[in-house]
Amino acid sequence: MLRKNLLKLSSFTIVLIICCKLQGQNLENYNKIYNKTYLETSQNDFSKALFIADSLFQTSKTPKFQTKSLMLSATLHQQSGNIKKAVDYAQKAEKIAVDSDDFLWQSKIYGFLSSQYRNLGLYIQSKNYIDKSESIIKKLDSKLYADNMMGFIMQEKAYYEIQFKNYKKALSYIQKSQNYFNSAGNKEIFITANNKQLEGLCYLKLRNFTKALNSYKDAETALEDMPDNFLKGLIFNGTAQVYIETKNLNLAKKYLDKAESISDQSNYINLKNEIYTTSQQYYMATQNIKKLTEVTKKHDSTSQKISDSTTSFINTEYVDLKNKLEEKKSLGKNLIIIFFIVLAVIILIIIGIFYRNHKLVLNNLNNDLREVKKNYSELQNNKKTESNLTKSEKDSEGETEQQSIMTEATEQKLLAKLEKFENSVLFTKNTVSLPYLAAYCGTNTKYLSYIINNFKHKDFNNYINELRINYIIEKIKTESKYQKYKISSLAEEAGFSSQSKFTVAFKKITNMSPSHFLQTLKDREI
Repeated sequence: MLRKNLLKLSSFTIVLIICCKLQGQNLENYNKIYNKTYLETSQNDFSKALFIADSLFQTSKTPKFQTKSLMLSATLHQQSGNIKKAVDYAQKAEKIAVDSDDFLWQSKIYGFLSSQYRNLGLYIQSKNYIDKSESIIKKLDSKLYADNMMGFIMQEKAYYEIQFKNYKKALSYIQKSQNYFNSAGNKEIFITANNKQLEGLCYLKLRNFTKALNSYKDAETALEDMPDNFLKGLIFNGTAQVYIETKNLNLAKKYLDKAESISDQSNYINLKNEIYTTSQQYYMATQNIKKLTEVTKKHDSTSQKISDSTTSFINTEYVDLKNKLEEKKSLGKNLIIIFFIVLAVIILIIIGIFYRNHKLVLNNLNNDLREVKKNYSELQNNKKTESNLTKSEKDSEGETEQQSIMTEATEQKLLAKLEKFENSVLFTKNTVSLPYLAAYCGTNTKYLSYIINNFKHKDFNNYINELRINYIIEKIKTESKYQKYKISSLAEEAGFSSQSKFTVAFKKITNMSPSHFLQTLKDREI
């Protein structure tokens, strides 16, 4: 009881401090609380950070401060893996920013939403938001603000290319991003460090370990005086990966411990997932099976949470979209009914006028109508006779239609979508799920399962695994550098969440283990 009262007192104290510091909405005081909450409090006490973010919104007196407070909440929820709440808060902020004609914050919000949909694999929605952000930037009066926002746009485009493993193209966007920030005079160390971290990631994936290490070191130096935060965790994790790849396991452990220390205190679910992946690589390299088993369980659990969150969001979006379409359909029907009622009233009025003024014409019209009715009746009798002759055929045809799950046109459309999916690299995302693919194909999971089972002759998991294995086999055969990769790196490249799952799938499809396959290729070359 005492502890609860102390917690309440602490919360009220926070609100009091915020109210005092924000008297008159002083930007400097606001930013101090905002930055401390985002970079420090959220890493150590996530619930407290959410409480402060909500308090900032409650005490904000202007649309600008309200928008910024809502976006702080959106960012915190995004870090915790709650994409639904992150998007909800961002959309609330968007409404305020649009109503107040705040173009700067509109562009920021659209950039944020672009990131969320990109992480979900909904790339069309992601591109729509990034296009909206660029369009809004053109309305900014200040070139400095416009250049600064373009820096973030280029950064988002770099993330997009990294998602598709286009690391060289991503590096060019990172350079453009930094050029825009420099042009805007933005010297915030966090932004510079973020670009350097992304640069290090790209060089790591390109296996240029010297440049990767230099970039990570520059990022680490930039954040040296800042408290521990998620970006530091990503930098330490990347550095550990470089040392694992270069066989310097002592330094790898040193940086992995630093990353794990930050991750243990943080609620940032994607950071935890990245570090668990690196830990697996380290314990595999040191052959510490006990630790490998422990961290694999943690990694699988975290990956499942991310996958569940993604699936839940996509399912919710699909249901909302379906409801909106049904509402529009219902509205359309109502409008048609109203149209015909109005039309009928107009016709009756016209007939009434003609009836009153031209009885003779109306009588002739009635005679014509009776003749038409007679002809129509004869036509219906003829049709009825024809119908009786072919009734058994039509009944049979009706039964066939009822047995069919979907039309042939729908089947062909879905098969075309699957072919497009197979020709992409989207299946290498380890968060791919049946609901995700159904959303990509513009259908539901029942239809998609039917198509995969009947036309691909396998269930969803085996379908995805076969695509991934065939993809990585083709890479190994056509690009010699892949023959030098570790099995764990091949597994990650193919989209598997663990080396063990990759090995099982590989053996099931090829009847040999990945290491045996690689050795067979080497023997052939000799």
